[in-house]
Amino acid sequence: MADQLVATFMIVMGLAIAGVWTADIVRGAEVDRSRGLLRARDSDGSLLGWHWVAEYGTAVVLLAGAVGLLASSPWAVPVAAAALGATWYTSVNSLGWALAERSRRAYAAPMGVGLLGSLVCLGALVASS
Repeated sequence: MADQLVATFMIVMGLAIAGVWTADIVRGAEVDRSRGLLRARDSDGSLLGWHWVAEYGTAVVLLAGAVGLLASSPWAVPVAAAALGATWYTSVNSLGWALAERSRRAYAAPMGVGLLGSLVCLGALVASS
């Protein structure tokens, strides 16, 4: 039962991370795409490509780990743990960005869910192993 709840959280977070980033990239919110996607920059001038690799990579590994948990695959727990660790990291890192400016505060709630949910799910994985 715990694995199913963890997998559900992971699916929701994986789809949410990919969805939010895709929407922001398409809308151009906080993203300067004038030189193309490979040279896209945020409002501070930082290149976004590597950040996108980390965010989309986290989303993909969350989804893969969730599928593994639901299928009771032997590789699922380590992959899920790595994905949840990445979710925790990206949530903490992104909270700093979200809380830095009032216009970004709406992003803080889902990042808080990612932070707390990843810790709870990691605990559940450890307890069930």
